[in-house]
Amino acid sequence: MGAVWFIAIVVFGIIEATTVQFVSIWFAGGAFFAFIASLLGTNITVQWIIFVIATVALLVLTRPFVKRFMKKDAAITGTDLLIGKNAVMTRDTDNLGDQGEAKADGKFWTVRSSNGEPIQKDTLVTIEKIEGVKLIVRK
Repeated sequence: MGAVWFIAIVVFGIIEATTVQFVSIWFAGGAFFAFIASLLGTNITVQWIIFVIATVALLVLTRPFVKRFMKKDAAITGTDLLIGKNAVMTRDTDNLGDQGEAKADGKFWTVRSSNGEPIQKDTLVTIEKIEGVKLIVRK
């Protein structure tokens, strides 16, 4: 059974390396402890119990710690920097027919109103989100 646990360690390790989601690493840890138990000559039932307990213990004890260090605030880059900033309407928009246009960060963007209200040219708007190449704005 030791070979099975060793293969499980390798497989879970490969899965973790390819996904980088910190999901299967705990299963690899549980398989490691079950592998050690198999080397010590314990029966298969005890090995499975060790696998389950070790996996759950590793998950409960280390996941919050790992999440805290892995889930750092991602740097906001690119067009996401525009969200929350102001733009000036360069063409009217009414969300029904022709799309409006606004100038933000020195570039012209097609615009839709977030609440469907018409927005007139030269109005200062706030960018709420970006959908594709379109700014969703509010007065």
